[in-house]
Amino acid sequence: MGLFEKDNKIGNRFTSENQPQNRGRKPSVYKYIKKLSGKRVDPLMSKEDYLKVIRFIMESSPEELEPLIKDADKKPNKKTPLWVLNVISAINTDIRYGRTSTVEMLFDRVFGKPTQAVESDVKAEVTSNGVDLSGLSTEELLQYNALLEKIKSTNGSK
Repeated sequence: MGLFEKDNKIGNRFTSENQPQNRGRKPSVYKYIKKLSGKRVDPLMSKEDYLKVIRFIMESSPEELEPLIKDADKKPNKKTPLWVLNVISAINTDIRYGRTSTVEMLFDRVFGKPTQAVESDVKAEVTSNGVDLSGLSTEELLQYNALLEKIKSTNGSK
């Protein structure tokens, strides 16, 4: 008898009287940050806004991005969000070492990964018990397979 089959008395099964000690879901990151900082945190930017910022960063020159990284006193700009600093830093590191991994990843985020069309000629003879099933669509074959599984399961339980 399997561990999760009906009428299995082995193991600690949960019932209305037997519940786990730590019930409920884990608190969200937003609740955790509020607990630590005392400030309510809500995402203010939509996905489109993030993509627009990434697109701006990728279309800007290093000279245009400098004010985002450093303020007028050449100290780190405390008003720039951390994720923007992280993206710019990753791009600058890639430039320094001649890599393109960050830019490729950002292109995939902004524009989506390119799709590749795969063409092939597949000729297969699909038969079951001497019956030719090649005229059936994929959906019909899936239904046929489900029916066969149902037949097999009912024959085995008798």
